[in-house]
Amino acid sequence: MKTQGTAEDSFVLLITGPAGAGKSTLADSWAKSRSTPTVHISLDDVRDWVKSGYANPEDGWNAVAEQQYHMARRCIALAVREYVSAGYACVVDDAIFPDWDAVSVQGWERDLGDIAVRLVVLMPSIETLEKRNSRRTGHRLLSSETIGIIREQMSGWVERGVPLIDNSSMSVEDTVRGLDAVLGIGE
Repeated sequence: MKTQGTAEDSFVLLITGPAGAGKSTLADSWAKSRSTPTVHISLDDVRDWVKSGYANPEDGWNAVAEQQYHMARRCIALAVREYVSAGYACVVDDAIFPDWDAVSVQGWERDLGDIAVRLVVLMPSIETLEKRNSRRTGHRLLSSETIGIIREQMSGWVERGVPLIDNSSMSVEDTVRGLDAVLGIGE
């Protein structure tokens, strides 16, 4: 049986990385592996709540895409606050960029208020991103050019001292163990 944690020892784990890095897969698997109740929320899934008028960032970042992103982030922050207050751990996956204010970790910190934030970056090789992206469909299938641009913009995390995991040749289970290691869980 899984036991509840307390709000005092809770934090939100933010997993970021380029499109195709395995953020959602890792977040889901990590949440399922916890010994305490843990919630996984994907920003892309919340953005997909918009059924008419969806602003696809692939078509260009504009005021509507930014508004929808910020609404999704605020909705997730509200949900995280509720879960944390009930003793649940939370993991959120999102493409958070080191040098882009509109989609920054500071935006998450602002929206989450006094909830501690832990950020981990997945940074597989461009070849791995291309391979994983090729299995996507719909608006989540990105052009090779977009994959390269996103990875290049995400490479700024390398200089920030944020925990990075190169999961290019790692299984999901190995990546979960790698995540636990960078978080200092199970030591």
